[in-house]
Amino acid sequence: MDSIFSGEGRSIGGFLRERWSEMCEGLDLPQTLSGPVTEQVGDLMRPWADLPVGQASPFPSYVADDGFPAEMSVKWSRERPELRILFEALGTSRPITAASNRDAAAALTDRLAGEPMVCLDRYGKVADMFAPGAGQATAPVPVWHSLAWKPGRPPAFKVYFGLYAVDLTERHALVGEAMARLAMGTAWADTSAQVARAAQADGIERELEFFALDLDAGARARAKVYYRNHTGSVTVLEQMASLARAHEPDRARSAFRALLGTAPEAAGAAPLTCLAYRPDAACADESTTYFRVSTFTASDEEAADRIGALMAHEGLDPRRHHALLHALAPRPLNQSRGLQELVSYRSLGHEGDVSVYFRFPLYPPHTAEPGPPSQPSPRTLQEDDSL
Repeated sequence: MDSIFSGEGRSIGGFLRERWSEMCEGLDLPQTLSGPVTEQVGDLMRPWADLPVGQASPFPSYVADDGFPAEMSVKWSRERPELRILFEALGTSRPITAASNRDAAAALTDRLAGEPMVCLDRYGKVADMFAPGAGQATAPVPVWHSLAWKPGRPPAFKVYFGLYAVDLTERHALVGEAMARLAMGTAWADTSAQVARAAQADGIERELEFFALDLDAGARARAKVYYRNHTGSVTVLEQMASLARAHEPDRARSAFRALLGTAPEAAGAAPLTCLAYRPDAACADESTTYFRVSTFTASDEEAADRIGALMAHEGLDPRRHHALLHALAPRPLNQSRGLQELVSYRSLGHEGDVSVYFRFPLYPPHTAEPGPPSQPSPRTLQEDDSL
């Protein structure tokens, strides 16, 4: 994607606060309501928020294809929209290293313990497994955080462990142990067996890529896993979504058609499947399918039209999304591609929700295809932690 934003003269924190404020304006949220959360977003990024945007990413984060360490998203549902930011905390050493990023992430997690509704008990049961040199993780595991805010409620937080840095042969065992500690082992065993059978049957890889936790005190708090599907096949995406209890196949199939059309191989590059788990369940509870809309549309204008069709299918007003884009886009939508990077659909029985994920291209992309930057071998990562 071409760079469509300018960060000249801005800090990373200042740039992201501007984008967050624009999104609040696009959602027609009064400053009296959004202001305190905007300040909180800025506080979460300290002390690395003062790093200059510069001409190249200060650390090649996998959050975005150009290495920028943050994205924002909006979840549209029949309730009030939920505004979210996901980011990789950066270390302040020079040069920034994988180790300093992990230290910054650990410090941030500790700070979150003081937030309303945050509970670190589940995190405490598994965090040691993802520490370098501990548990079954033999390579450094990147850690990301997200804040999700539905106006009128306190923000909610999540933590993500990037399994893409771990050897493929180790990922399932690592997640299996984590799920067992969280009383979700039965459901995970069901998923693992079904994914393995499907991959053997059709020869298509479903790559386990992330493990995530709600940092929530509630009984409904989830653990989540993310698969990267190495195909554009809608059939495969339907099969993966069907692993969840709450999935409604006919509704989801119709929603997919609203976004994609009727072509059986129309899902674009590297679509993702997220499966969510809750304790003592026999299988995954929810599924969310992520389409990389920038890979099958020619412009943000076309992407907005397709997203609008999906929203209308779900009984949501597409004009709300267009108003948000008008507040956020730095140029006409027919002159850019990549601001709207992902759109997700979650089937929840007789209703669903739609989320749109925004990227802010600032630098030349560092990967030719969607996916993590090429990783050194685990041994190299252990020996040279500046990578």
